[in-house]
Amino acid sequence: MATEAKKSRKILYVSLLAYLVCLLAMFPINIAYKLFSPKNLPVEVMAVSGTVWNGELVFKHIMSGQVRLNWQLSPLNLLLGKVSSEVSFKGTQLDGKGALSIGFISGDIELSHATAYINSALINQPLRAQKITVQGDVELNDTNVVFNWRDKKTSMARGRLIWMGGDVKYPKGRKSKHANLPMLVADLSEENGELKAQVNTTEGLGVAYANLKTDGWGSVAVQKRMVDLLGEPWSNKASPDSSIFELSEKLF
Repeated sequence: MATEAKKSRKILYVSLLAYLVCLLAMFPINIAYKLFSPKNLPVEVMAVSGTVWNGELVFKHIMSGQVRLNWQLSPLNLLLGKVSSEVSFKGTQLDGKGALSIGFISGDIELSHATAYINSALINQPLRAQKITVQGDVELNDTNVVFNWRDKKTSMARGRLIWMGGDVKYPKGRKSKHANLPMLVADLSEENGELKAQVNTTEGLGVAYANLKTDGWGSVAVQKRMVDLLGEPWSNKASPDSSIFELSEKLF
C-alpha cells in the first residue's frame, strides 16, 4: 500500500508540474500585459496577442510610426539561466530580424544574425534638429555582437552597416549646401573590450570611425576624406586619413 501511495503522489506531482508548464506555455500575453500594466512606456502599445512564449506586440512611436514586433522564446534556455528569443519587427520605415539572448548568470547580451532595413525617412527625423537631411536607406547585414552589461565589455562584434549613398543637405553658416555622397560601409569589430565601427567607401578608404569604451563613453570621429567627399575646402597639410572632428558623449 505504501508503495502504491508513493507512486500516486509521484503521478500527482508530475501531473501538476505538467499542468503548470502547459499553463505557462499557453498563458495569453494580453492577460500578462494587463496584470503588469506597465506605465510610462516610450511607445504607445496598440495591441498584444499570442502567448508569453510566442507573441506579437503592435506599438506606435512618433519617429517609427506603427511597428509589429514578434518573438519566440526558447523555454529550454531558461534552465541555463538565460532568456533567448527569435525576434522580428516590421513597420513602414524599418524591417528586421535576429536572435536576442540575455544571460542572467553570465551578464552577456548577445545579438545574433541580425539583419535590418531602415528607410531614410526614419533616419532624417533625428537629423532635422541639426538641419541635416540625407537620401539613401541603411541596411544591417548578418551582425553578431556580445556585450556584457556588468563589466561593460564587448567580447565579440562582427557585422556590416551599409548606407546606400545619395544627396546630403547640411547647413554652412546661414546657407544650406548639397553634396552627393557615394555608398558608405561601416564594419563592426571588437578590440580590448571596446565596440568599434570603421566607416569606409566601397574602395576601402576611411571617412569616419566610432567606438564604445568600457567606461561608457562613446565617440565619433570624422576624417578629412569625408570633407573631401563633400567638396569642402580644408588645409592641404592634413592627410585624408587624419581626424579633423570628434564628438564624445557619456552613454552609460
